[in-house]
Amino acid sequence: MGLEKEILQTLRTQSQTFDQLQTTFPQANLSRILIDMEEKGLVINRQGTWIISAQGKNRISGGKKILYVALLIPAIIFFLLAGTFYMGYSHAVEENTQLLHEKTLKEDALQDAEMQKTQMQEEYNTVFSQLESAQDETTRLTGVYEEKSDSLDSLRQTLDYYVCLETCTPDTFVTVDNTYVQRRVNEITAGLTTLQEKQRAIYEFVRDDIADDEYHFRTGRLDLFEYPEEILKRGKGHFEDKFLLLLTMLRTAGTSAQHVKFIAAEVDGNDGWIWVELYDGTDWWILDPFEGYTFTSNSYDEFYAAHDVTILWWFNDAGLHRGR
Repeated sequence: MGLEKEILQTLRTQSQTFDQLQTTFPQANLSRILIDMEEKGLVINRQGTWIISAQGKNRISGGKKILYVALLIPAIIFFLLAGTFYMGYSHAVEENTQLLHEKTLKEDALQDAEMQKTQMQEEYNTVFSQLESAQDETTRLTGVYEEKSDSLDSLRQTLDYYVCLETCTPDTFVTVDNTYVQRRVNEITAGLTTLQEKQRAIYEFVRDDIADDEYHFRTGRLDLFEYPEEILKRGKGHFEDKFLLLLTMLRTAGTSAQHVKFIAAEVDGNDGWIWVELYDGTDWWILDPFEGYTFTSNSYDEFYAAHDVTILWWFNDAGLHRGR
């Protein structure tokens, strides 16, 4: 279609022979195209000269009409937009007038408020001058209040501490961010470079240096779990406290939560078993931090192969879980 239009535009300027057209359009199959155009009535061959027909002229003129329409549409859109803009502008002027009116009202209200403020300031100054004589007493009472408030906060923290001992889930006591525990771990593992070396040193410390406290009652209650800091400071802890301390110190030394757990289980029908499971980077171990055991006494795989084990619950600082 594009080549036909170019040929028609050429013939409209001047009729040409086939050879002349061939020179202008050397790349085209000109014979086939001219015959098609002649069949469509777009061109006429008169004694070897090709002439554009009236229909061919109309074909070219149609494009100009489309161009005029294409130019007319934006013009119409422009005038429509201009009308819309004018209407919007008129509306904006009305709104601006309304806003100016409201501004005047607000300014009047502000002036009234300033007058009221002045009156209130005078009243305040009068009252304040009366209170100045009581300032020393107010300061004294404030100091007493702050002292009592600090004392109350201390008592509340102490109460929360003992309430937690009774009510908190055991994972609460795995305090890996405790500075005292961190300091003791650093002392025990000083000079050691690998995590496995640190794990063994911590295990041996809890086994050898933390005594087993067989006294079941403490602070007027049946002993359950203690905070690791308190266990370290006393140098002893009840049965489950040694496992809790071992877990906390292993986590503090850099063992990930995925690689160390406090386990409570039923073993061969006895539901009173607890231990710490640890992965040392090579193998999993069942750790029992009491006299007669070593770090490698109980292989994880051998223990589970030799016993019928049902995990009742387990925890670390990441949370408490039921079952495996």
